[in-house]
Amino acid sequence: MAANNNCEYINDKSIPEDLLCPICTDPLEEPLSANQCGHTFCRQCITGTFQTMSQCPTCRYTLTLEDFQPVTLRPFLNQLNQILVKCKSCPETNIQRGNFKDHAIKCMKTIVSCPAADIKCSWTGQREKMQDHVSICPLVQIQPVITELNATVKQQSEQIHFLYTVLEKISTNHKKTCKEYYKAKGAAYCDICKKRFIFNEHEHRLHYCPETDFCSTCVKKYFS
Repeated sequence: MAANNNCEYINDKSIPEDLLCPICTDPLEEPLSANQCGHTFCRQCITGTFQTMSQCPTCRYTLTLEDFQPVTLRPFLNQLNQILVKCKSCPETNIQRGNFKDHAIKCMKTIVSCPAADIKCSWTGQREKMQDHVSICPLVQIQPVITELNATVKQQSEQIHFLYTVLEKISTNHKKTCKEYYKAKGAAYCDICKKRFIFNEHEHRLHYCPETDFCSTCVKKYFS
């Protein structure tokens, strides 16, 4: 695959052929090699190819994707990492491919998103302009509050799930005994709305414990 969207190879005609992927013809990215035939491809290239075929694209040897393993030979990987690239965002050139990620993280001309993109800020721009945007972005200002609220909601959801599980357990343990109690009792009063309701074993209620009665109306109102 091509180096990435933010850089390009310098003098790619001089790159040794054994460092090129036979599928995309670019220098190998995350190289995978088949032990059976020894041919090597980019991970993304060979993964896509094996969605429609089950042979080595070079020699037609029958293989499965599981036959391909990551190349770990250090001298070979070093050669790939030392291929020179130039940044598309800034004038810097002669960057070793293995170091380009570090460059991209610091490059002031690289296009980046607002830190509040996760809460729908759509701003993008050069890294050198991000601080100016952050200083006036209202979503950045409220982001800590939203993060805290999300954490609280998550915690409360987990608590509700726990309590519901406990109630379900109580329901299972009480169900047989309490259904017989209700049948004998014939009626009960809802602990929430205080209305009298007639027992029906098919009626929707939280559980059958005679110490805690909920009519179907209240269950639907508060738990639907």
